[in-house]
Amino acid sequence: MSPEQVIKIIAEFSDVTASNAGVGGCETAGLIVSALHANPELIPLFLENPSQTFHDHFERMRWEHGSLSWHAVNGEIVSPTDMRQSLGKRDN
Repeated sequence: MSPEQVIKIIAEFSDVTASNAGVGGCETAGLIVSALHANPELIPLFLENPSQTFHDHFERMRWEHGSLSWHAVNGEIVSPTDMRQSLGKRDN
């Protein structure tokens, strides 16, 4: 699979999912990249069937289980480690 095909799969899935959820596609794509980076064993599964992987591994596809920071509603930048700590979860 070419790099272009990988990006296409992520972008198309993000666009549809975000549209259905009423959120931004860029944010959704960022979440997916973050989660797949932190959980690389999910990459082949996601590329084969994005919807099923997102559904079956929903808990691992959350911001706090990813690898990238994000802007919180209050404007602060939050890291996954900070979020896990605030939720009382172990750090990856």
